[in-house]
Amino acid sequence: MEITRRTDYAIRMLLELARDGGEPISVRALAEHQGVPYAFARAVQRDLVGAKLVKARRGAAGGITLARPAEEITLLDIVAGMQGDPSIATCAGDPQWCDRSHSCSMHRVWCGANDLIRDYLGGRTLASLVIDNGR
Repeated sequence: MEITRRTDYAIRMLLELARDGGEPISVRALAEHQGVPYAFARAVQRDLVGAKLVKARRGAAGGITLARPAEEITLLDIVAGMQGDPSIATCAGDPQWCDRSHSCSMHRVWCGANDLIRDYLGGRTLASLVIDNGR
């Protein structure tokens, strides 16, 4: 499993929103503050809206805000929303992919590793990252 640049940018943009306290921020401002190319930030914004992680509002007072409190958005939510359910091996994410998964000792290892990754990412919220970053 590899975290894509798109997912990394999404996390950075969401952290900025979490730090801001709920006021809408323009995608342009987020892009500038986080060093994300504006056109890329617009594409990331569309993905975040589609994943129901942010809400977008048009107009002079518009921008994007978190769709729910930072305490309720996990890294797993973000990764899954941006690039699908994390999996270190294709067979662990899709048991139908390999007809040997029922008899393969590595299949159990990969599934266990996936569980560890999901548990870890699912236990880290945007709020906890904002706190950790402030230390």
